Amino acid sequence: MAKVLRRSRRNVEICVVIDMESLMRAQLEPVRVRKRPGMGLRLLSWVWPVSVCSVGGEAGTRLKVVAWRGKYLLDTAKVNYSFGSLHAVMRGSIAAMVGRGVKVDRVLLLGYGGGSAAEIIHQDHNRDAEIVGVEKDAAVLDLAKRYFYTQGVRLLQEDAIDYVHKAAKNAWHYDLVICDLFVDGDLAPGVVSERFVQDLAQLISVGGGVIVNTMLEAPKAKAFEAMLGAQFSEVIPWDGVKGNAVFLCKMGGNA
Repeated sequence: MAKVLRRSRRNVEICVVIDMESLMRAQLEPVRVRKRPGMGLRLLSWVWPVSVCSVGGEAGTRLKVVAWRGKYLLDTAKVNYSFGSLHAVMRGSIAAMVGRGVKVDRVLLLGYGGGSAAEIIHQDHNRDAEIVGVEKDAAVLDLAKRYFYTQGVRLLQEDAIDYVHKAAKNAWHYDLVICDLFVDGDLAPGVVSERFVQDLAQLISVGGGVIVNTMLEAPKAKAFEAMLGAQFSEVIPWDGVKGNAVFLCKMGGNA
């Protein structure tokens, strides 16, 4: 840390504090960014969506990588998996949690997709965040590595429900857990269950939180909110993006 004295026109000394280590790192370390289409494909993608590849995923899901408006998207026939509308959901909900005092030093991503949440955390909130991404579908992981964002992330090919149960038994803790578990447009089996919610709550440090993305309609969303409320000290429905019922759950600490 360096201090520099500057003299103003009124002959008043002003002390300017410079964090030299952070300044040097910002100059030397590249900002982590997702992969982008080549120039020709990037330009063409501003005219119309360009299909890049299509592969089979879990439970018969068809995964498509599409170039659109200069970037890659990961889609299925029904929903966007990464870097489309989901990116707005992740950006808004993560910012809301950070705004409520939740740290993002140690983060668990359940349902990794193409890494939308990981990129947002590294770019917008904490470039040094330790992120673990759990993804069951091998095809999704392969596409994430080829076309999207995996930098600085520890990726595990496991069933997320089983991983959370194992982590709870071993008392592993995280500042923030993001649950985005879907098979195509359907919420993955086991997410709306008391055991899973109890296990999630055991992973959270005091002052930490969980983001659960769902597409539940009103009656089921209310029931799930009550289930979350039995385990977390604060549960807030977040409706920043129409069509997604997202729950922000906090475990103690200051709001």
